[in-house]
Amino acid sequence: MNLLHVKHILLLVLLLCLPWHGYAKKKPAAVQLTAEDQARFRYYFYEAERLYLNEQFADAALLFRFCLMLNEEDPMVNQFMGDLANAYRLSASALPYYERSYRADPKNERILERLAYTYTDTGNYKQALRMCDLLDQRDGYDMNAAWRRYTVHLKCGHPKQARKALEDYLALDPTYMPFLLARLTLMETYGAKEKDMLAAYEQILSLDENNYVVQNNYAYFLATHKGDLKLAEQLSYSSLQADPRNPIFLDTYAWILYLQGEKQLATLYIRQAVQLSEQGVPDEVKQHYQTITGTEL
Repeated sequence: MNLLHVKHILLLVLLLCLPWHGYAKKKPAAVQLTAEDQARFRYYFYEAERLYLNEQFADAALLFRFCLMLNEEDPMVNQFMGDLANAYRLSASALPYYERSYRADPKNERILERLAYTYTDTGNYKQALRMCDLLDQRDGYDMNAAWRRYTVHLKCGHPKQARKALEDYLALDPTYMPFLLARLTLMETYGAKEKDMLAAYEQILSLDENNYVVQNNYAYFLATHKGDLKLAEQLSYSSLQADPRNPIFLDTYAWILYLQGEKQLATLYIRQAVQLSEQGVPDEVKQHYQTITGTEL
C-alpha cells in the first residue's frame, strides 16, 4: 500500500467520522433550495456518485459532504455516506447517516435493511428487530426476512432465536438446503436434543446423499453419542472416499475404527490426519492421536 493510498483512506475515515454539526434527532422541515443551489447539489451528487462507482471513495465522500452542506437530510446522500462508512466497518459512524436517510424516506426498503444490520453491529438489538418488523410488514415473511432475523439474532448472541427464524421459514419450505445447513451448524455449535440432531442429519442426507461434510459430521456425532458405529463407519468411509486427504475426515474415521477395536488401522489413519493438517493440528485431533497411539505430539 503506497503513501498516497494511505492518505486517501485517512481522509475518507476523517470525512466519515467527523460529527455533522447540523445533526438533529427530530425531522426538520423540508429544505427549499434556490435554483442555483439545486444546480450545485445535482453537480456534486452526480459527480460524487460517479466517483463512488469508480471506487474513488475519498473524493466521493468529500463531494457528498458538500451535498450535505446544501441539504443535510437528503436520503440518497446520507445512504451513500452510510454505505461508505460501513464499507470500512465504521458502523457507529454509519448509523447517523442511515437514521437521517430513514427520517427523510421511512419506506425505503434499502435503508430499513441497512439500519437493521447497523443497529445489530452497534449493539442495539431492540432497534434492529424493529427494523425487521417494519420490513416484514412491508414484504411479508419470506426467505430474505428469515435470513435477516437469523443474522440479527446470531450476531446479538441469541442462537435459539436465530434457529427459530430459520425454522419458521423451513415450515414453509422444508427442503431449502441453505437454511437446513445453517440450522444444523447452529445445533452443532450450541447443542440440541439428540433426537433433533439425528433428524436434522437424516433430513439433509435424504435431500443430498452426497453431502460429504454432513456425512462426516453425522458419523462423528454417532461415534461420540453412543450411536450406531457400523452406520458411522459407513458414513465416514463415504466422506473419506470423496476427499481422502481431508484431515478432519481422516480423524473421524480413525476415531470410529478405534472405538470398534481396530487400533492398528486407526493409528494409520490418525497419523495421516496429523501429517495433512497443514494449518496446524486441531486440539481434538491431538487428543485422538494421544488416545489412539499412546503418545503425545
